[in-house]
Amino acid sequence: MLSNRSFPSAVNTGSTDRRRWLNWCLGSVLVAGAYVAAGQLALALPGPSPLVAAFWPAIGLALAVLLRWGSRFVPALLVGAASINLLAGAQIWVAALIALGNVAGPWVAARWMGRAGFNRRLEQRRDLWLLLGAGGFGATVITAANGAIWLALAGSISLLELPATAARWWLGDLLGVLVAGVPMMVVSRTALARALAPRQRLASAALLLSCALAVAGSLLIPASLGLASLALLLLPPVLLSSLAMRSGVALPSSAVLGVTCIMLLATASGQGPFALANQWEAGSGLVLLWAYAAMLAALVLGSHAQLAELAQLNERWQLALVGSDLGVADWNLLTGENFSSQRWRMLMQDTGDESDNHLVQWLNRVHVDDRDALHSALASASTPVGAGLRREVRLRVGDQWCWFDVHVIVAERNRTGAPMRVVASLADVGERRHAQDRHQLSASVLLHLHEGLVITDAEGKVIDANPTYCRIVGVAREELLGTVPSVMRSGVIDGLPRHQQAPLWAALRSHGHWAGEVIERRRNGEACALRITVSSVQGADGSARYHVLVVSDVTEQRLQREQLERQAHFDELTRLPNRARLGQLMSEAMAATDRDGYLLAVCYLDLDHFKAINAQHGHDAGDLVLAEVANRLRGALRERGTVWSDAAARLGGDEFVLLLRAGTIDEARSAVERVLRVVAQPIEVRKGSAPEHITASVGATVYPLDASDADTLLRHADHAMYGAKQSGRNGFLFFDPEHSRRHEQRVLALGRVQEALDRNELLLYYQPKVDLRRGTVLGFEALLRWNHPEHGVMPPAQ
Repeated sequence: MLSNRSFPSAVNTGSTDRRRWLNWCLGSVLVAGAYVAAGQLALALPGPSPLVAAFWPAIGLALAVLLRWGSRFVPALLVGAASINLLAGAQIWVAALIALGNVAGPWVAARWMGRAGFNRRLEQRRDLWLLLGAGGFGATVITAANGAIWLALAGSISLLELPATAARWWLGDLLGVLVAGVPMMVVSRTALARALAPRQRLASAALLLSCALAVAGSLLIPASLGLASLALLLLPPVLLSSLAMRSGVALPSSAVLGVTCIMLLATASGQGPFALANQWEAGSGLVLLWAYAAMLAALVLGSHAQLAELAQLNERWQLALVGSDLGVADWNLLTGENFSSQRWRMLMQDTGDESDNHLVQWLNRVHVDDRDALHSALASASTPVGAGLRREVRLRVGDQWCWFDVHVIVAERNRTGAPMRVVASLADVGERRHAQDRHQLSASVLLHLHEGLVITDAEGKVIDANPTYCRIVGVAREELLGTVPSVMRSGVIDGLPRHQQAPLWAALRSHGHWAGEVIERRRNGEACALRITVSSVQGADGSARYHVLVVSDVTEQRLQREQLERQAHFDELTRLPNRARLGQLMSEAMAATDRDGYLLAVCYLDLDHFKAINAQHGHDAGDLVLAEVANRLRGALRERGTVWSDAAARLGGDEFVLLLRAGTIDEARSAVERVLRVVAQPIEVRKGSAPEHITASVGATVYPLDASDADTLLRHADHAMYGAKQSGRNGFLFFDPEHSRRHEQRVLALGRVQEALDRNELLLYYQPKVDLRRGTVLGFEALLRWNHPEHGVMPPAQ
């Protein structure tokens, strides 16, 4: 069941098929009728026998139909060929077999010509050779041999007459292909429109009329004048060749067909110069007429093909000029004739006025600095013909000076050596000049840039580097070419680690650039810090084609920055972190303690009797002792991979702070004892003197047992250190948070009582003592009470 949408499509398809069927039927009737008409025309002309004509246009018709519309009209051609054979008096079977050969020959030729790329417009000599070979010597041989054989088998001719009959048949068919087949192949609306174009119409009509008058004159001249009428027959070849060269092959080939038919009819009726030749020798007029018609067709076809090839050659030349972007000018200084191509006029912005296209005017447009060279090349008589000058010059175009590549050739000179014909070509090289200027500017910038510049291909191989980069890395440019910079290498010793190079390539893929600092080594092994910016240059397809590396040597800046950082965060004498850096270390350590759950021992270390060393040995010895103690503390610190590590800092003088990780209080005590043992080892203060025994007192507090801030932790450790000092030195004391809290509360309470005394907040209450038996007062008690301004009377215990 068809849907609503498919039903109209089916109807349209059916109507199209019916239209095609009707067109084929109508075309077949016309083709068969045309074949019969062409055969009737041939039968009306003189010939050796009814079936062997001197001119058989039907074969030209068959070849043209098969070439233009294909094999679908083969049945119509068979019907037409059989019909004309029957009309000529042939038996039915002979007519059918001859018709089969008359159609088979053109069909084979058309198939072969189609596969060989035959162009029925006959615009190349190759097409003429294909027509002559396949049509004139292929199809006609088949038709002539086939017809002569069947006539011999039917008894119409003897076997001795078979070769001559086949030759006559072939000559008639060959003339039919050349004279009748060509116009039927080439005549079309386009060809007629070209021939009858307004510019060609008058000339075409004049040439056709002249040809008709010449043919009529040759037929009307009295026979008494003899062969004088043949002189007029020399005009049609010239006239029709000229017509073919002006308007194409359609009109002249049709005229050749008409002239041939008229001459054949006139000869058959005993008129014209060829009939006169028959009077001298029987059959000679027919041979001359055949040769004359073949000559007409050959001249028309040859002239048309030659002109078409010249037109194609001119078109190729014009296309070559357009493709090469060249403008050409030709100046004939003797006649004043000038030629300039369209590209020349476009480049020079000429209006098209020929008066402006003169060699002198053009030379005046050349820049004065370039004009003398052109004048010298033109005036030099020693310059051979065909030689010239080629150089880049500036020409005035509009209001601007534009660069052109000019090639001036002296094509002809007179006897005195003066130029008679000059040919010049020019090409716009402004963009190339600008590109060269930009390239020179880029090369100059590349050479004189104070920063290193490296250009690599998509794979990271160096294709160019400026001298600054070569000086930075200490490697010659020739050695760098083809190598890969270390910043773009991974997985090698001198390249970036993978975890550092991954962000580089990720940034290049997402943003097209990356910037960062890397540490490299120069050729001499010296380490250097480089600030590198990598940018990707994309191609037309969006993929990276080049990488540009801008490299700055920041070694000195990095050293200065590191020195400033050391001065700001490290002690110059001991290289230990200073007080500012200690605050950061304590914050990081306390955060790690809260996160990981271990204990942090904050230790305050002070050397014992250090002033005596300074007084006895001098400050230099004291600095030596402090540096040695710092080294010993640094060596006593522990670390566990990247998880945590102990730290040491110098607050100033002989005071140090240690941050020790511990799992328990006992582990923290053991760590402090180890530090004291390391510090207590003898130190050689001065060469040759006895070693000094240095001891230290350490106060420590444990976080988070002591849940205070960083400053308070240091203060508590300081308090504990003073306690260790009071206990005899060379020891340690851990700060007790609970004891400190009670002590602080007692101190605060004592201070508040003093304030109460100063403010008269303490009052005496007298309580009498009474003897209840006797009812007498025995005495009284004086009770001290604190009348607090906020809490009222405080209880005695509080």
